[in-house]
Amino acid sequence: MKTFYKALLSAVLFPVLSFAQSNYKPGYIVNLKGDTLKGFIDYREWNLDPNAIDFKAALTDKDSKKFTASDISYFAISGADAYQRYSGLISMDATDKDKLGDYRDTTYKNATVFIRVLQKGKNLSLYSYTDNLKVRFYVGEAPEYIPNELIYRLYYNQAGNVVKGQSGATVNESTYMKQLFALANQYGILNNDVQREIERADYKKDDLLSIVSEINHISKDELKKSIQSKGPIYNLFVSAGANINHITTTQNSPYYAGGGRPQNSSMPAASLGINLFANPSTRQLQFRIEAGVALSKYNYSYDLKVSPYGPFRTSFNEAEFSISPQIIYNFYNTDDFKFYAGVGVTFSEYSFSNAYFGPQNQSNSASNISDTNPFYFHKRDDTFLFKLGAQIQKNWGVFGQYSSGVAVEEGGYFAMSSKVIRVGLNYYFW
Repeated sequence: MKTFYKALLSAVLFPVLSFAQSNYKPGYIVNLKGDTLKGFIDYREWNLDPNAIDFKAALTDKDSKKFTASDISYFAISGADAYQRYSGLISMDATDKDKLGDYRDTTYKNATVFIRVLQKGKNLSLYSYTDNLKVRFYVGEAPEYIPNELIYRLYYNQAGNVVKGQSGATVNESTYMKQLFALANQYGILNNDVQREIERADYKKDDLLSIVSEINHISKDELKKSIQSKGPIYNLFVSAGANINHITTTQNSPYYAGGGRPQNSSMPAASLGINLFANPSTRQLQFRIEAGVALSKYNYSYDLKVSPYGPFRTSFNEAEFSISPQIIYNFYNTDDFKFYAGVGVTFSEYSFSNAYFGPQNQSNSASNISDTNPFYFHKRDDTFLFKLGAQIQKNWGVFGQYSSGVAVEEGGYFAMSSKVIRVGLNYYFW
């Protein structure tokens, strides 16, 4: 089931990601002669650092011009990201635990690429470069700020030799810590607190950025403000709408043979959630967690076609309590209007009440329910969902959602299942 969901997520999102509309933002480029040209850069969700960018001198220009690291030395998107040309050595050893080699790989290649500028301070610059292999970090010292890679290796010591006090095991070679110790000492900030921070630092952006900021004499508050200036990393939202539940039964069930038929239910639904942004500056790719409650009702009256015949009624109320992780992608993405598609999985708990099956002229009393209740309700399930929606003027949005079928009961007389369409409004706390 999990494999099916992953495959379906990929199948749905791939065409969306492939045909996403352009997202030109104000920025500038610097050519190899040092000349600066202002204009607009197509700012994408770059999970891997870009090999090229599309640039327009004016938004009204029909055509854009493509620039690579062979053409320009620098580009920046205003209030967001900046990238610098780097021509030099790039390490080629894998650090993914699922792809480790069984020896110490010191392979490098020469390349000319764009690397991301994470911070440029009084003493140091911190850069990152991400490709299909891994993420690498670089530091450059003032005044030239020439990037030098912070080294981290991870490999399996198949030979069983003692390496870094480790034998016959996965070896973590954290050379970057020695490099940071040397820099902290060189710039006169190495003390017990900084030493502990370096020793605990993982090879990750946040940890390295914190240490480089201290060497640049940038306070934690200043660092926090510089990160927040690109926008919050999440927002909250609430939604309300209609839960349209199509409750059906199989045609070979005793209930269908007796005259029972499908029925639609339209009742309220509400939810609250959080959107986590892959890039706060664009908000194009979002990871959403949504918790909700939705009501449904089945109430079908009919003439029973089998003994004891006569007017019959089948009814019950259903309440669904759900948690739904989702991936949302804005394939039309402007400040005032976004149009998105999303996929996810809903994990639900169901509560049923007022269940009744019997003659229409009997009251729905507790005694009648206990005497005539043949239901075996299904109390929990997980479903795949697909969502389309639009966000309007930052705070408001509309959406439609489809959920795949789930069993209402675990078998027996009724053999009921349901499929849900949900439509409604969102309010985003920007």
